[in-house]
Amino acid sequence: MNARSGIALAVGASLALVPAAAAQKPPKPPKSTPTPASFTLDAKPNPLVFGGTATLSGRLPGPMAGGVSVRLEQDATLPLGDKFQPTALVTTSAPNGAFSFAVKPPVSTQYRVVAKTSPDTTSRPRLISVRTRVGLRLSDSTPRRGARVRFSGSVLPAHDGATLRLQRRTSKGGFTTVATTTLRDAGTARSTYSRFLRIRRDGVYRVKLAGDSDHVNGFSRLRRIDVG
Repeated sequence: MNARSGIALAVGASLALVPAAAAQKPPKPPKSTPTPASFTLDAKPNPLVFGGTATLSGRLPGPMAGGVSVRLEQDATLPLGDKFQPTALVTTSAPNGAFSFAVKPPVSTQYRVVAKTSPDTTSRPRLISVRTRVGLRLSDSTPRRGARVRFSGSVLPAHDGATLRLQRRTSKGGFTTVATTTLRDAGTARSTYSRFLRIRRDGVYRVKLAGDSDHVNGFSRLRRIDVG
């Protein structure tokens, strides 16, 4: 007997010792319970002006959506969406699965809800963008042609040192910057500004603060100046 024949006989003998059960296919693992589909949150108003209140609302999916505990979570740190933390806000869904929360974020914040179904159901995240609150006062809304008008007001929250843009509406409906000024310290809660502008013709004006990492663009209300 040569070496090759000896090896073949040894392999055949070892295979004969393998139990028949080992040759059978392994049983299929049990099917896992599917995770409920995510659902969408609505937010109104959005963007939200600083200091205001927004309503987050939604409806749980499925036939057993009523009477479920729903917890609100938030992430206000950049980058948004990777560090959700539970808030103190918890509610119970209505018989049709509907729920809502009132929130007052100081900065742009991403939210989601977690419903205590089996297993838990998590909503898709919803970003609420927060605008700075920009005030605008005019010393005179009907000045003589060429007179200087004082634009002044406050910005909340404080943005000391930021550049504020005084803008006039164009004939096409957009706005163009006609002057700038710098926000000054007025305590921890707000900043203030004051800027004189020489007015030579009628116009509609506003003040704009460009957005930053915490807030989106803030705008004052529109103010009309009619030259007398």
